[in-house]
Amino acid sequence: MVGLRHKAAALKGLRQRLATASTASWATDPELLAVMVMLCLYEIVDDCSQQWTVHLKGAKDFIRLRRRQQQKTLTKTPDAQDSVSTFAELFFAFQDVMGRTACGEEVLFGSDYWAESERTIDLWMGCSPELASILSYITELSRTRRHLDSDSARAQFSLRAASLGTKLETLVQEVPNGEDHTLQSAAEMKRLAAVLYLHCALCGASPTTPLVASYVRRILRLVFDLLDSGSFVSITWPVFVAAVELDPAQDELWPETPHHAAAYGRPLVLRALAAMAESSVSNVARTRAVVAKVWQARDGDMTKGPPLDASGVSANCNDWEWYVAPISTAMSLA
Repeated sequence: MVGLRHKAAALKGLRQRLATASTASWATDPELLAVMVMLCLYEIVDDCSQQWTVHLKGAKDFIRLRRRQQQKTLTKTPDAQDSVSTFAELFFAFQDVMGRTACGEEVLFGSDYWAESERTIDLWMGCSPELASILSYITELSRTRRHLDSDSARAQFSLRAASLGTKLETLVQEVPNGEDHTLQSAAEMKRLAAVLYLHCALCGASPTTPLVASYVRRILRLVFDLLDSGSFVSITWPVFVAAVELDPAQDELWPETPHHAAAYGRPLVLRALAAMAESSVSNVARTRAVVAKVWQARDGDMTKGPPLDASGVSANCNDWEWYVAPISTAMSLA
């Protein structure tokens, strides 16, 4: 109840400010964007419903108007305000691009938002802006897949997918200000998950594809190591991507050795989600619920027979579109 009262008061104050202040006044005020960030976070942590995306869309419109006004007045915001506004814009853009990977809906902050050649890992994102840009391109391209109506269009699609794959395979993300092995591991997990996402969303790969199984193991190996080190930061998205592409018939990740116990995919994912729930400002319960639904669907199809034919397509859906996207609307995976 206390949270609801504060939320209502914040919304009321935000609406009053936007309604009564001049555009020139609020366009240079970072406080409004900060309020939007907090409202968005509240909705994500509360129940991660469609409501948080309402704030996302509102922030997109606000940022567009704000930039337009600043261009008109040719004013520069003080450094302290710039840092707040810059982070707020980054927050919304990254929430958008990561969440849209799951559901495949249209990206609000498109690939043009990101610096394609910026390979320095952002401390909050846990990856480079270049990786975020590539993810945005993959999601945008995936939306065109089912509308390819000619051989030339399909060939062009394949070329673009291959080009994005090459960028991911050769991407080197740089740690700012020296060595930080945890940050480097988090960024590498996201890069590996991006490769996995590309092959599932664009190339018809599924859990039984050898490449998918290999990347799932590599991602979860890094997750395993980070969990043992006590670090749970910035692993939500790679854990999700690996989890939904686990093969239910082959859950063993690596066998027992004289020095290490055997590891299995689903228990490791559940362990990671439990650890994140204790330390993450996100809605891990929603992530776990979606993962569980995907697992249940795959388990059911093992007994009934796979819904996909040999080419990985059923009703023109690939594996990601069949199992993941329909139940992943409005997920927060940043």
